[in-house]
Amino acid sequence: MALAASALSAADSTLASLPWIGDGQPDRNGADWYDEDPAPEFRAVFTLPESVREAKVQFACAGFASLRVGNEMLMSADGLDTLWTPYDKTIYAKTFTVKVTSPTTEVVVRLGNGFYNLLPLRFWGSKCFRNVLAHGRPCFKLAIDGVAKPLEWKWRKTNVVRNSVYLGAEIDATRPEDVEWKPAAVVTGPKGTIRTWPDAHMRADGVHAGTASWLKEGEVQVVDFGVNASGVPDFIFRGAARGTRIEIVYGERLNADGSVNVLTQTAGQVKRGNGGPGAPHVASQRDVYICGGATSERFKPPFTWHIFRYAEIRGAKCLLGTGDASRTVRSMLSLKEKAPAAKAFKTENAELAAIHEMCRRTFQANMIGGVQSDCPGRERLGYGGDIVSTYEAYMLNWDMRAIYLKVLQDFADEAADDGWITETAPYVGIGDKGFGKRAGPISWALAVPELIDGLLRHYNETKALDYYPVCTRYVRQVAAKFPDGLIPKCIGDHEALQRAPNAMTATAHWYRFVMLTAGFAKRMGRLDDATEFAMLAAKIKAAFVAKYVKDGIVANGTQSAQAIGLYLGLVPPAQVSAAERRLIAAIREKGYGPTTGIFSTRYMLMYLSEHGKQDIAEKIVLHKGFPGWLYMLDRGATTLWETWKESDNIYSNCHPMFGSVDEWILRFGK
Repeated sequence: MALAASALSAADSTLASLPWIGDGQPDRNGADWYDEDPAPEFRAVFTLPESVREAKVQFACAGFASLRVGNEMLMSADGLDTLWTPYDKTIYAKTFTVKVTSPTTEVVVRLGNGFYNLLPLRFWGSKCFRNVLAHGRPCFKLAIDGVAKPLEWKWRKTNVVRNSVYLGAEIDATRPEDVEWKPAAVVTGPKGTIRTWPDAHMRADGVHAGTASWLKEGEVQVVDFGVNASGVPDFIFRGAARGTRIEIVYGERLNADGSVNVLTQTAGQVKRGNGGPGAPHVASQRDVYICGGATSERFKPPFTWHIFRYAEIRGAKCLLGTGDASRTVRSMLSLKEKAPAAKAFKTENAELAAIHEMCRRTFQANMIGGVQSDCPGRERLGYGGDIVSTYEAYMLNWDMRAIYLKVLQDFADEAADDGWITETAPYVGIGDKGFGKRAGPISWALAVPELIDGLLRHYNETKALDYYPVCTRYVRQVAAKFPDGLIPKCIGDHEALQRAPNAMTATAHWYRFVMLTAGFAKRMGRLDDATEFAMLAAKIKAAFVAKYVKDGIVANGTQSAQAIGLYLGLVPPAQVSAAERRLIAAIREKGYGPTTGIFSTRYMLMYLSEHGKQDIAEKIVLHKGFPGWLYMLDRGATTLWETWKESDNIYSNCHPMFGSVDEWILRFGK
C-alpha cells in the first residue's frame, strides 16, 4: 500500500543516499542502561565558493537533536524541534536556508536519545516500549547544497551525562567538554523513508516566572509556577560550591507537607521498584545539575521536557528576582496559529472563559513531537481515542492541518504491514481490547477516518484522502472477522461514571467508521466501494438496533448510552423522541452533572445543542460541584484531570479527553 507523505524530491535525494552518522558506541546491557551515557556532539566544516552567500541545509535525525550552522541555531538546544515517528517507516527531513558569512563554515549537531533510544523501563511493570519501537543510538543525516563530498564528521562526549524523555536529564558542569574530537561512525540507522518535513511541531512561547519558598531552610526550595503546563525549566543557581549536586523534582501537585507530589506523572506507574533492572524505584520526572563552581550558573536541561506546576530544588539556593539573570523561569510550549473560531471567541461568562483556558492549556501540553498525547507525563503516547474525542476542539483552536496529516501518516505506517490500525501511533505494544496481533480497540482506530473527515471539513485538505486505503483495508478485515455486524469488545466509553456497555460503544463506532469510509468513497467517485460500505453500514445499524435499542432506551439507558446512540444516528426515527426524553431524564437525575466518558461527553453536549436543547447543555457545562469542569477549577486545577474524580496518586492532572467541552464552548458558548 502506498503511503501518503511526500518523499523527498529528486533535487533533495542526496540526503536519502547519505549514510547515517552516529557515535558508534555499543548498546548497553541490563542495569547498565541507567549508567552515565554522555550525549554526543558532532562537528564538521564545509567550504563554499566566496560568491555564495546562502546555503541550503537538509537535516534528518532519529532521536532528539540540536543543530547549529555557523552562528545560526537552526534547531533549538533543547532538541524538542524534532518529530517522533515510526522510524522504520518514516523519517522527516527539514530544509533550512542559512546565510553564509565566511567561505568555511562550522556545523555542530548534538544528539539526544528522544524516543529512538528509550531506556528499557517496564511501564506498568511489564511493557518495555523499546522492545516494540524501532530503536538504536541516536543518529543523523545532513546534506548541504553545493558541497559534493560527504562531510568529515568528528564527535566528542558532552557533559550531558544522562538524558531521557521520561526521566529527565543530568549535566555535570565539573566535566569540561572533551578536547579530543574522534572520527564519527557510519551507523545502520533506521530503515524508514525520508520524507519532507511537515510544519507540525511545538515552539517556545516565552518564559513564565515562578515563585519560590523554603520547604527546609537552606536545603530545599519549592517553586510554584502558578499553572500546570509542559515546558523546559530554566534555573539560575548562585553561590554553590564546585561539585554541589542539585536535584530538581517536578510535579503537578503538592503533598500535605508542602513537598512536590510526583505520583500523577510518574512514568508508566513505576512507583515500587517495578520498572526492571537498574530502573529507579519511582520513575518520576527529575533533573540533576552538578555545579561547576562559578558565581552564577544556568541550568536548562536538554533533550527532555516536564509537565509540572511545581519544582522542588534540593541542594542549592535558586534566587528569584526581577532581573533576567536571577529569575527562575520555565519555557512554555505552544501550538501555532489560532483558528478563526478561537480568534473570534469572546464571552463575558468568567466560568466559561476559565474552562476554555483550562482546555487550551491542556491541549498545548499534549502536542510535543507532532504526537497528540494522552498525557505529557506518565505515557506521552498518541492514543487514537483521545484524538476522536478532541480533534474538533483542537481544530477550532489552532491550524492543525500539518500536524494531523502527520498523525495520519503515523497510523498509516503502523497499519501498513498487516492492515490493523493500532491503539497508539507510533505503536508501543499496547492493544487493549483489540482484535489480536497489533490491532487496537475499534473506538481508538476510529481516529483515522475521523481525522480524514475533519481535515476535509475544516480545510478542504484533499491530501487526507490519500489515507482512504487504510480505512478500506481495515473495514474489510473487520467485516470478515465479525460478519454479524456486532463488535464484541472494546475499551468503551472510558472513565464514564455510568458507562454504556463496551460492546455497544464498539458497535456504534464500527458503524461510524464504515459510514465515514462510505462517504469518502462517494466523494472520490469510487461508487462500487460506496455501495459496498453503505450496505455494510445498514447491516451494522440493523444489528445495533435489534440488540441495543427498545422504546427509545439505548442499552442501559445511561447518559453515556443515550448520547452515543442519538449522536451517531443509531436510534430509529420513530424512537428518537423517546430516546431524547430518556437522555434528559438521565441528566436531571444527576442534577445536570455529567456521568459520561471519553466519547459520550462530546456526543451529549453536541447533540443537545444541535437539537434545540442548548439550555440543558449549558447547565451541564456550568454544573457546580462533582462531577464537572467547574469542580476541577474549584479544586485548583489549571489543566484537565484524566478522571472526573480528583486523583493525587495515579491519574494524570493534564489529560485532554474531557476537553471535548471546548468544542461546545467555541460553537455554542456565549
